[in-house]
Amino acid sequence: MPNPISPRNQSFRKEWLRRLDRAAGDLNVLLVVFAIGLALLNVTFLASQRAIEHLPPVTRAAYAQQKAPPHLPPDQRVLP
Repeated sequence: MPNPISPRNQSFRKEWLRRLDRAAGDLNVLLVVFAIGLALLNVTFLASQRAIEHLPPVTRAAYAQQKAPPHLPPDQRVLP
């Protein structure tokens, strides 16, 4: 009966665990960078919302409708 935990099989497992640990370490760095970026985006959004709240309200100017000169035909009249 073959031994299921042979030295070759054990070194193969160690190599895979070492590779997996290395990939997880690289992935953790990437996830930390994404988390910091999202946190900065959130802070920027909150700051802009607070700045918008302190701005005066926007007033819209409406022009009084002027009558077109009577000498132009109706299809050529342009209102400002």
